[in-house]
Amino acid sequence: MVGTSRFVALAASTLVVVSALGGAPAAAADTGQPGTLYVQNVDWCSDTGPGTQDVPFCSVQAAADVVVPGQTVDIVGPPRHGGKVTVTRSGTPSAPITFQGVTSAPIGTPAAETMQPPLDGTLTLSGVHDVHVSYLLLDHTTTDAVDVKGSQDVVLDGLYIAQQGPEDATAATDGVSVDGASSDVTVSRSRIYESHGNAVQVASGAHDVTVTTNELEGSRYAEIAVSGTATADLTGNTLDDACGPALTIDGGSSATVENNVFTGTGHGIVCLAPTPPVFSVAADSAASVTAGYNAFAPDNGRTEYSWGGTGYTTVAAFTAATGQGAHDLDDVGYAYPDATEENSPVIDSADADAPGEPATDVNGAPRVDDPLVADTGTGAHTTYDRGAFERQDTLSVLGGATPSSGIGPLSVLVTPGGPHGSWSLPLTYTVDFGDGSPAVTDASGTVTHTYTTPGVYAEKVTVTDANGSSATRTAKVTVGTAAPPATSLAVSPDIAQGAVDAGTAFLTLVHSDNWELASRTISWGDASSSSVPVTAGATGHDYDEPFRIYTLTLTQTDIFGRTATATATFRPADSYTPLTPPEYDYQGTVKAHGLLDLTSSTLHTDANGVDAAALRVTVTGGTAGGYLTLYPDGTARPSVSALNFAAHQTTENGMTVRTGPSGDVYLYNGSAASVSVKVVTAGIFSHAQHGHSYAPVTPVRVLDTRNGTGGVTGPVASGKSITVGVAGTHGIPADAAAVVLDVQTTSTQASGSLTVTSHGIADSAVTTSYWTKGQTVSNLTVVPLADGKVVLHNSSSGSVQLVTDVFGYADATGTGSLYLPSTPTRILDTRNGTGTGGRIAKLGAHQTLKLRFSGVHGIPSSGTTAADLVLTAVSPATGGYLTAWADGTTRPGMASLDYGTGRTTPNEIMPPVGSDGYVDIYNGGSAAVNVLADQYGAYVAQ
Repeated sequence: MVGTSRFVALAASTLVVVSALGGAPAAAADTGQPGTLYVQNVDWCSDTGPGTQDVPFCSVQAAADVVVPGQTVDIVGPPRHGGKVTVTRSGTPSAPITFQGVTSAPIGTPAAETMQPPLDGTLTLSGVHDVHVSYLLLDHTTTDAVDVKGSQDVVLDGLYIAQQGPEDATAATDGVSVDGASSDVTVSRSRIYESHGNAVQVASGAHDVTVTTNELEGSRYAEIAVSGTATADLTGNTLDDACGPALTIDGGSSATVENNVFTGTGHGIVCLAPTPPVFSVAADSAASVTAGYNAFAPDNGRTEYSWGGTGYTTVAAFTAATGQGAHDLDDVGYAYPDATEENSPVIDSADADAPGEPATDVNGAPRVDDPLVADTGTGAHTTYDRGAFERQDTLSVLGGATPSSGIGPLSVLVTPGGPHGSWSLPLTYTVDFGDGSPAVTDASGTVTHTYTTPGVYAEKVTVTDANGSSATRTAKVTVGTAAPPATSLAVSPDIAQGAVDAGTAFLTLVHSDNWELASRTISWGDASSSSVPVTAGATGHDYDEPFRIYTLTLTQTDIFGRTATATATFRPADSYTPLTPPEYDYQGTVKAHGLLDLTSSTLHTDANGVDAAALRVTVTGGTAGGYLTLYPDGTARPSVSALNFAAHQTTENGMTVRTGPSGDVYLYNGSAASVSVKVVTAGIFSHAQHGHSYAPVTPVRVLDTRNGTGGVTGPVASGKSITVGVAGTHGIPADAAAVVLDVQTTSTQASGSLTVTSHGIADSAVTTSYWTKGQTVSNLTVVPLADGKVVLHNSSSGSVQLVTDVFGYADATGTGSLYLPSTPTRILDTRNGTGTGGRIAKLGAHQTLKLRFSGVHGIPSSGTTAADLVLTAVSPATGGYLTAWADGTTRPGMASLDYGTGRTTPNEIMPPVGSDGYVDIYNGGSAAVNVLADQYGAYVAQ
């Protein structure tokens, strides 16, 4: 396995460092260069986005899927999503597609600490042409790092490839593999280490392949293996292989092999015995291979050549027998491949006309003349070094600009001098201030410059000797704005994949142009705080105590110590999760005036962060009528009734009940006789789970069998069912997760009950209403949806007319209203003046009362979208109905509660709330009636 030391050694001689942090001023968010796609692991990256610098892709594959000829894909630092990348899109000869790594290291990072961005995966080029890949780090374990398949005109330049995994792994994987259907492929100026197969493998059928100026080290098999390849140019490489062979050519290949240095030191590789020759050409290829200007420095006495099946241990013997290698060298004293020692015979002795030789070495350094070594090379230049490394002058540059930061306009001083190089040649200094101003060349002494535009700049000094060797020092200069950077934040519940965690604050922060910031701290308002990276586009926080209003404060400090703050408020609430299929969680008898503890395990409220349960309760009265009260355990019993019933009567109602500290709910029997009770949990409300938000709507009728609304005309016969479409129509989205229905049964020909089933969800039937012959009953229920339909089943022995109204839905976006449960509280009682301003009087026939809901009894004064109430008509003198709706809007033509003569009748309702915080209640009966309203919670906008 490649160790840390190997990565550090590489970094000390980086090829070409493309920086992501240039001298951009503090302006609007940069969308990047035209023709460039960006990949960067930032909070706001998106694989479905535009791939701009402002909204980059998260993965290289996303860019590879859309890149077009002439575009460059900048991979800035490691991508968020790694893994195998397959390139299938091609460029053109004049407009190639380029993938290039861009370092995300800060300005001024020493070269020894700068690395190519890791791709965090492998790369396949499949059936493409005119594609260039450069300056990336790839690691691989069980597959090749780079596979070139059926591709032409491909350039792989400046890559770092390292085999990962145990050294005794059996999989033979290559660093770069070129298949037989590929041609015109170049592998240049790359480093490939410790492959479990070959560093570079070229398969039979390939042609015109160039492998040049690479450092290839420690492969289990060959560093370069060429088989059946026409016109392979293998030049200027440094091949360090203790096992070998370092280079093999067979299968009738034709090749030029020049300027390579074979070091043969190895690095702890497990070798297969016997150890083969360093450089091997099979008999079927010997006549078509030209070898010269290579150098050997094996330190283990290995055979240097195998040519046509015959081994040679020295250059002299090889040349005498074959006529090849006339300019090859033995024992060049090349102890380690990462550096060329001064006075080495490989310096200034290469063939500059060898095919494929680039003008720069593996580090990107130019070809220069070493004045301490005689020029014995040939070709257009006599100063090229053999191998992947060009010996350079030893140069250094003094420190950066003074001061390095300040408020603009900022004047700085740069002293670019330094000690003479090891070659004692005349030196030239060039200062580039990085702000677009002309560079100062032949600088001596001190150079003064004034930065006028705020921003971060890369001030660079380059020293060049008379022969072209150079060294560069880059330093960061920060020019601040006159005023500290402004700050802002936006807060909302955390939404993911259409579900909302209403107890988690999700903060969206300004993430662009934050170069001037030093730190960010967020106080969450609950005695906790967090430090947030200045480049973060978002952060979040979970609240343990919901329903309070918290003030969040963002404090940012810039690099000059100046601060700015912004505040926002957040109220953790609940989202809804339906429980399907529903089941009776409790069935039993509660004695007269008895108290039943419905435990959290019984009600499924023992899950994370559950604050309330949506319950459906069925009661069958005994010898006396009465009522049931449900309320949080550990609290005093409130003066409310969730359900009223007569002797021997079966009644059902829904309600959302806040749970106590332990998650339990108390059920109190207010009757003088024992009753039979059934309880089902239809859903839970939690501040710590992702669930659904709620969207109230103006009530809409989707079914009325009396007049054919909904497509069904006439009463529903005994034992029959009808299917009603409730989503995808009447403003209810097709993907609604659940729907709030009020189902009315009327013209009942016999006693019975109604069951409601979620169409497409097995075992989801729940009984929602009970009636006696001739009785009209309405009941609110929340029905989960699978395909937007519900099934209504008449379980009585006679026919019944059905009327169904929709009051809202649980959305699939997570952007709707959230739930605030409250301790059950009576907010209206016309018998004692509660909620009427003290006026004690029944609600008159065809009269309306305004009930204040928002801003009292713990309900927020603004943002309330719907009320969660149990509405009760008390001992009506005649039959009738009540309608509740948002004040300030038109009364809908439908009932919220139907009541019969003498029957105290409750029903859960969820009416919208007017913008003034009031709910209107209308008595549609022909006689006055006392009305109760018990508050269980409220829905509030995000």
